[in-house]
Amino acid sequence: MKKERKVLIFSALINVVVSVLKIVGGVIFSSFTLIADGFYTVSDFVTDLIALISGKISHKRANKKFPFGFGKFEYITQMFIGIFIFLMGLFIFIKSFFITYSVTNMNVIFIVLIVIFLKVLSSSYLLKIGKEIRSSILNLSAKESFIDVLSSIFVLFIILLGQFVPSIDFLGSILIGLLISTEGIKIIINNVIALIGKDENNDVIKEKIKKIINSNKNVLYSDSFLIKYGSYYDASIEIAINDDVNIKELIKIELKIKKDLKSLKENIKFVDFNIISK
Repeated sequence: MKKERKVLIFSALINVVVSVLKIVGGVIFSSFTLIADGFYTVSDFVTDLIALISGKISHKRANKKFPFGFGKFEYITQMFIGIFIFLMGLFIFIKSFFITYSVTNMNVIFIVLIVIFLKVLSSSYLLKIGKEIRSSILNLSAKESFIDVLSSIFVLFIILLGQFVPSIDFLGSILIGLLISTEGIKIIINNVIALIGKDENNDVIKEKIKKIINSNKNVLYSDSFLIKYGSYYDASIEIAINDDVNIKELIKIELKIKKDLKSLKENIKFVDFNIISK
């Protein structure tokens, strides 16, 4: 747990630096898309911060006042994260319609390249340590950091295209606003479901999940947990992967597994992965 907290603090500090670079750079060099992307990184920072707090509280021992422990506290705090992220995305989306757009100064590209380097460094480190200590929180943070890398590459594309069509900055900020809001809604839904769902040990479905996992190269099935919500399932799957698998390959593997699981027609709507080393 101490190592997990240290890595989360490292990630939070990187996110602070990156968000400041993006927002200040966007203001100085006239790129509202970069400013919007800076707020997306702020949402990563808030996620790391609340993960630190909720993780510490959720592992406290049960007492007379809370005889079942503090495990659900993490779901509640994650819901507040989701609401915060959704409102941030909504603000950016609305604000996009009231900005006067101009050609972005090309010097901002140096800031974007620095940002991409820092986030690649951060996501790789989070994934490496997450696999070492089998931390689902660090693995999730690694994926979020990698998504931030992709959004920064998208910003770079918008800046280059904006040299010929300045109004493209408007489209970029709207898309990032929608991306942030969508992430917020997803977090809210998943944690509401986690609070009201019930465990179900369906050996038939678990065996099918195992077969799909083991059919993928570099991946080995370890365990799975099913939570039933009405007619559908939320599957939490523990998988072991080779140490040489990078985050880009990991995301491709996860997307393929999710697609294969949905083809089972067992009504598995939500899938979360807990990644460990082989």
